[in-house]
Amino acid sequence: MTQENVGFPRENLALSQMAQVIYMFRRYRQAHVNAFGVTVPQFNALVQLDRRGSLNPSRIADLLFIDRPTATVVLRNLERNGWIERARDESNRKYVVARITDSGRAKLGELRRAEEEQAGDFEPLSCLGDEERGQLEAMLDRLIVHFRGLPTITGPGGDGGR
Repeated sequence: MTQENVGFPRENLALSQMAQVIYMFRRYRQAHVNAFGVTVPQFNALVQLDRRGSLNPSRIADLLFIDRPTATVVLRNLERNGWIERARDESNRKYVVARITDSGRAKLGELRRAEEEQAGDFEPLSCLGDEERGQLEAMLDRLIVHFRGLPTITGPGGDGGR
């Protein structure tokens, strides 16, 4: 048990530890992408747009686990930098979709090359053996399925059914 977890009830200890790991990983990722003038949500949006083609802001929000207004800000900043373009959806003109531009693909390539170069410096799961990594993945998959089955949070701070 790490010092940071002292005082947490046993039933919340694993969640506290997961939160710490996620926080530390996000800080590392943010420092990495900041050097290229990009935020983590912007990087993730570029990845999704490169993989999937055009996406509407709601779908990007869902894929990035962010709320819709935040997705709109992310897209606005990407567009301001010329890394994406927004246009009316061809199949339904009421909706807007975002697409990665050639400039966005170049930026994403730059980030991926830097990530590959630094891969040996930062391997978060290197402290785990193959069996432990498999066990962790299985447990996390189980938690994901469990959380997806929980009721949606509504009211202040909830998204009311996203």
